[in-house]
Amino acid sequence: MKLGFTRSNADRNLYFKVVQVTTLILVLYVDYQTLTGNEPLMIKCKRELASEFEMKDLGLMHYSLGLDVWQRLNEIIFSQEKYFMKFLERFGMTECKSLATPMEMNFKKLCGEVVGPDLENPSKYR
Repeated sequence: MKLGFTRSNADRNLYFKVVQVTTLILVLYVDYQTLTGNEPLMIKCKRELASEFEMKDLGLMHYSLGLDVWQRLNEIIFSQEKYFMKFLERFGMTECKSLATPMEMNFKKLCGEVVGPDLENPSKYR
């Protein structure tokens, strides 16, 4: 690619560029792009992209592809709460009570039988 990005083998829409020890990540989806990495590298890359393509810088991401996004110093938080609430509304389940996931229960009681040694502690990897 002309701007020095390499296409990922894992995802055809994911590109990365390594400058010294810093990585810049570019994700393309239809006519939407997301860029993350070192701030000075992102500014330079935005300028280079804008010289090649017509584009708008929408600033920090707040919502993308059905995900709410919050950004704080050294962390990014994704949530699908809006999607999930629409799902509950659609099926008339907004008043349902939440439960702990089954993995938090005693596995033997859940099965109602004695389990083998590999399943006695399912959270422990062997």
